[in-house]
Amino acid sequence: MARTMARRMITTATTLALASGLAFGGAAGAAVATKPMSERQWRKTANNICVQSQSLIDEAGQTAFAGLPQDAQPSLEQTTAFVAAIEPVVQQQIDSIDALQEPRKLKKQVKKLLKIAQSELDTLVADPARGLEGNPFSGASLASEKLKLKDCV
Repeated sequence: MARTMARRMITTATTLALASGLAFGGAAGAAVATKPMSERQWRKTANNICVQSQSLIDEAGQTAFAGLPQDAQPSLEQTTAFVAAIEPVVQQQIDSIDALQEPRKLKKQVKKLLKIAQSELDTLVADPARGLEGNPFSGASLASEKLKLKDCV
């Protein structure tokens, strides 16, 4: 029940996405690379970052929406608590993907993704009610999809 609501908010609130999004363990080794990663390795690492972030976001949703009936809309107070809980996770996701040495071929798309994700996170933090209106990370989700980051949409 809470997990369903968390998923709804995650879909509404991600990537984050990736944004989102971002391998706390997987990105650490990649961040010190001196040359760009292959497309395959970059996508694998970025997707791993997103999977790990999503797990933490799910936990935050379970806490923020505990006791909420499955089809109920969360209150602004619950949504605000959720946004506060996921903000550092999503920021880490964005920073971790940014730390990867993306292939030159993807550089422009990756920079666009990171810019969109950061803007959408900042907007959501400034106004958590946006999380009740639809997916506040729709732009980052679309940019992730274009980069073939299946775990970041």
